[in-house]
Amino acid sequence: MKISNGDPLKIFVPFVNEKMATSFFSKNRFLSEKEVHLIDNRSRSAGLPELYNEIVKKYLNEDVWLFFVHEDFEVQGRFFDTEHLAPEAIYGTFGVRMEGHAPIAFGLHKCSEKDGSSVLEVGLPVTSPVWVETLDCVALLLHTRLLRERPGLRFDENLTFDLYAEDICINAQENFGIPVMVLPVEFQHYSKGFVSERYWRGIKHLSEKYPDVGVPGSCSFIGGKAPELEAHFTYDIPANRKKRREKEARKARKSSNVWRLFRKRK
Repeated sequence: MKISNGDPLKIFVPFVNEKMATSFFSKNRFLSEKEVHLIDNRSRSAGLPELYNEIVKKYLNEDVWLFFVHEDFEVQGRFFDTEHLAPEAIYGTFGVRMEGHAPIAFGLHKCSEKDGSSVLEVGLPVTSPVWVETLDCVALLLHTRLLRERPGLRFDENLTFDLYAEDICINAQENFGIPVMVLPVEFQHYSKGFVSERYWRGIKHLSEKYPDVGVPGSCSFIGGKAPELEAHFTYDIPANRKKRREKEARKARKSSNVWRLFRKRK
């Protein structure tokens, strides 16, 4: 593989929370020498794949690294160097691959509440690029040369906020033989929450798009063959546990209401 020979890096951060984006990027001492573009998405509310594809189109004829990052991502240590990276790969800061029947996460991911509290650490630390099957959407690094030579390698605009990273990773490896790698970087993700219905709609979309694929993601298995993987392993992340509790509570309330109606009819 050829290396990029010092091609410039541009960081793109769509935001709806200007204070957070400014603090984590414009005022971050670890990014003081980096070119950061904050993109105000408050009025437009565009899906991130749509925004990212527009950026790809704008810079496609230049040789440049494009780093797409969520607004709630804070670099907390020395930033990775792109000078010796090969453009013929997709990179991120947190990813997953199967080992036996279990998904293993790579890249130390510190996840917290929006105020920085309740930090949870997941993922094995890495000191050099490590191959994975999928990357998390929180941060993605691509070179325009990779994209310029492969018009079919773009972000899926049927997705809006979840799973577009996993999608482009599957597309890259299944259709183009492009490796997917996790880079070493110290960061905190201020986004502890729960898996939304939007996420599960995306899972359904990807199962139909890739019926013969089964890969691990950050929160669940992905692809038409996901049920085969689920037969051996069940994700038990806090986000999913919260969602399950909510579903169980709704089911219990529904059963209780039915019982009360039945009692009244007697």
